[in-house]
Amino acid sequence: MGKKFVIFQIGEGHYAIPLTEVSQIIRYENVTDVPTAPPFVDGVINIGGDVIPVVNLRSRFSLSTAEITRKNRVIILRRQDSRYGVLVDSVREVLDLDEDSIAPEAASVFGMKTEFVRGIAKIRDHVLVLLDIFKVLSTAPEVPIKEQGEK
Repeated sequence: MGKKFVIFQIGEGHYAIPLTEVSQIIRYENVTDVPTAPPFVDGVINIGGDVIPVVNLRSRFSLSTAEITRKNRVIILRRQDSRYGVLVDSVREVLDLDEDSIAPEAASVFGMKTEFVRGIAKIRDHVLVLLDIFKVLSTAPEVPIKEQGEK
């Protein structure tokens, strides 16, 4: 038996994060703007009295902005006592992946810097990029996620 991953989409890319890092998945609603936040932070939401920042992964990955639709979701992540929200275009499924189906990737994937990638897997007709999501979230705003010159 493999490890469970939440599979989501941003633009044309398919990404995965371990289910153990996810506390819930919600609709994009009631997000309060924070004018002093970095450009890729859409704002904050209140969940059970906790104020949680919402990072727009489309913006963080330097992709063009898109209109928020009913398909958009916020994946709430938990690490120790901290929670973070990440806005994605859609959540596709929760999938079991065997360790032998995950290849550690040394080269950049979709132009993404390797330090943000845990590995890749081929599922059906898609290549999944397994993200180190907390590395993406904790990296300084001025550090690009994509390799220089990539679009």
